[in-house]
Amino acid sequence: MQTFNLRDEWTSLETERALVAAVSQDPALYWELLDSLPAGVFAFDETIEAWALLVEAIEAERTPAAPEWTPASDPRAAAWQLADLLQRRLLAEAMETMAKQLHSERPATELLTGAEEAIARAQAAIRATEAGKLTWAADLVGDVLKDAEERARQREETGKAVLGLSTGIQRLDNIISGLNAGLYLLAAGPGVGKTTLALQVAATVARQGAPVVYLTFENSPQNMVMKSVCAWGGINTKDITRGYADMRALRQAAQEWQPEVGERLATIEGTGRLSVAQVRAMALRAMNRFKAEQCLIVVDYLQLWAKASEELERRRDTRERVEVMGNMLRELAVRLDSPVLAIANQNRAEGRYSGGGAASLDSLKESGDLEYMADVAMFLTKDEKKPITEPARALKLTVAKNRHGDTGYADLIFRPDLGRLVEEDWRHGQ
Repeated sequence: MQTFNLRDEWTSLETERALVAAVSQDPALYWELLDSLPAGVFAFDETIEAWALLVEAIEAERTPAAPEWTPASDPRAAAWQLADLLQRRLLAEAMETMAKQLHSERPATELLTGAEEAIARAQAAIRATEAGKLTWAADLVGDVLKDAEERARQREETGKAVLGLSTGIQRLDNIISGLNAGLYLLAAGPGVGKTTLALQVAATVARQGAPVVYLTFENSPQNMVMKSVCAWGGINTKDITRGYADMRALRQAAQEWQPEVGERLATIEGTGRLSVAQVRAMALRAMNRFKAEQCLIVVDYLQLWAKASEELERRRDTRERVEVMGNMLRELAVRLDSPVLAIANQNRAEGRYSGGGAASLDSLKESGDLEYMADVAMFLTKDEKKPITEPARALKLTVAKNRHGDTGYADLIFRPDLGRLVEEDWRHGQ
């Protein structure tokens, strides 16, 4: 009878040591490789123990101890090799179990049932190590029913519809059911208030207990924090830059803002060297820090990142770069099971575009097929017909595409001096 020596035939101590050494030298790799390294991927006691200590140190944000092993020259390839070896061990274990049972006195029908169960367990374990591979719909039915039951339980307990992360704009939440896993585009022309809205949504999500990673290409992280604190306290940012700020009011606002928002709002200053994988790693670190199942990632803004990105430098033109970046951000949302809110610029009025601040999908600047890959596409436009007193501005936030539900709009009042957008009473006049 053919047997399988699982430890010797489908393991590699050298690769396990090399990966542990590489991650100990560069802890950021842990967050990039995390979902490539399922439970059980290490097969030897020494690497299991070393990896456990390494993970404990990294997740506690301590400097890990480095073992005296040679680090892998390509840690990502090493991780995939170990995941493949784990899958082979799982298959071999199932086959070994079936082979042993053939020599028992159990009826063949029972052996067949046991074989099916063993294969099913192996398949389930392998699915946990796979991403982007073939998945049969029937295998997902149980997860679908479980999720539906949990949502029904939440609705019964709270008496309210179950939504994703709230944006703070009631009308918008009712249309899109809050922020769920997926790519959300927020498009507007220059100076309309898209960054103010994105920062306001980020603060609202942070107050709900979810971490937020805000990637900014146009403003410095310090400037973004200033805007958020001022919006909290109703302080004009121009007063700060000109030296006329009421320091007592500013300190009070900062003191209140920090535990409510600041502790869970992380900013990243965007550069061309920054990759989507690195942002994902930072998001995983934030989620681990707060033991959160989801986070919000804000990209401010998409076209700037696509143009500057070194990992897209071989793409032939800006249009293709934006398309590829959009796809990468949607994949990021799916892998993190979290919402990604990406700001996008609109084209100015041009012959082949609606342009001019219109809430239309063909107005996304240099977008290619960006509107097709988005789960939700929103447009922030000026409402010139509505009379309003300066410095306030009347805006309309239009949901032009919603992959999972209705479209519609919310009327907003923008106070650029205070960095706030407030919602008009949507129950009247619509």
